[in-house]
Amino acid sequence: MFIDNLAFNLTQSSNHFRYTESIKKFAICLYVLGSKQCYEFVRLNMPGSIPNLTTLGDLINKSNMTLAEAEFKFDSLQQFQSGFGFCSEDTTGVIPKVEYDSSTNSFIGFTTPVVDGIPLRKHYQTDTFDDFKIIRNTNATAPLLNVHMFQSISIEDDPTNFPKPFLLSAYGVDNKFTAMDILHRWMHIFESCLDKGVRIVGFSTDPVHIVTKWRNQLLSSTADLYIGNDKISMTHIEQLINNNNSTKLDHDLTKSDINPKDRQNYNSCIKLISDDVINLLNDSIDTNGTVVYLTLLKMIVKAYIDKSTSIHELEQQHLPKQKLINIHSFNSQPYEIDTLDIQQLISNAYDQALHLVKHSKILDTLNEHKINCIDDLRHDMGYMNALIFPSK
Repeated sequence: MFIDNLAFNLTQSSNHFRYTESIKKFAICLYVLGSKQCYEFVRLNMPGSIPNLTTLGDLINKSNMTLAEAEFKFDSLQQFQSGFGFCSEDTTGVIPKVEYDSSTNSFIGFTTPVVDGIPLRKHYQTDTFDDFKIIRNTNATAPLLNVHMFQSISIEDDPTNFPKPFLLSAYGVDNKFTAMDILHRWMHIFESCLDKGVRIVGFSTDPVHIVTKWRNQLLSSTADLYIGNDKISMTHIEQLINNNNSTKLDHDLTKSDINPKDRQNYNSCIKLISDDVINLLNDSIDTNGTVVYLTLLKMIVKAYIDKSTSIHELEQQHLPKQKLINIHSFNSQPYEIDTLDIQQLISNAYDQALHLVKHSKILDTLNEHKINCIDDLRHDMGYMNALIFPSK
């Protein structure tokens, strides 16, 4: 088909090139997957094989594949027959650049404002050059692109017929947002997809970076971390390495593990959360905050990264000695989980929260500020800072 179309166009002048629907779809895929440079390389070396860029742009605009910045394509989800899927969110670096989008009469490339986690569409619209100058001088260009993808769950066993991923939304960001922004955004995505007959069964992101970012908080010279009144500090681990009573055979740590040149070094994180390190810290004085922090990090690795972890594990996991947090696990297939299992999970989670609150003395801080419910906490974010970063 490709050769036949090319052979036909070679007998025509360039003004009379014609392309079949299959060639048009192939051209769009080549441009999207191979980039503009790849597309032009093929077109210039094989004249008549694929349309020029102007024609290609018209094809894309007519195919309903265009995506405006900060627009969520919820209406397009109806093409997926299964009705179930996963959403993922990730950020990638881009070359900062401001452009004019004629389809929305707005400028794109600036950091997209976020309200309750939801990015604002067409925020940078202006009718005069003076207004654009004000926008340009008061807003930073986005160094990062935040991308939302949707992956439908296949309802067939045929591995060759796996549903393709779908680009749900994309917009420029500066990576400055809160955990509540993310939760609000995910809830908005969940409810909007549900309105279109698609149920989101889970949200995913890159868990390796979660681990390194947790570790990097320990490396920060400005972060002052506490769990209640228990301090979390890399100094505790440094003292462990410098302790003459223990050797590298005991903890398997080196100074490069606590001061890595590469802040994304995942292997050094794994060494910090080894059982040997946690047990040695347990035997030290005033290290409980660091022990809890590292153990929580270990649980994150086991839950989200370690491929050998299964929901069928029989043994419960505990925080060393203090037993602040227990993880409920059950030996059941998903279809065997009943109401009693769910009630047991909720009961265990409640007990775990009580243990953590009592041990970290957070309850004393809450009572001191007369905080009896979540609404009291919302009135003054200073209370939240007092809980997370208590003054010494």
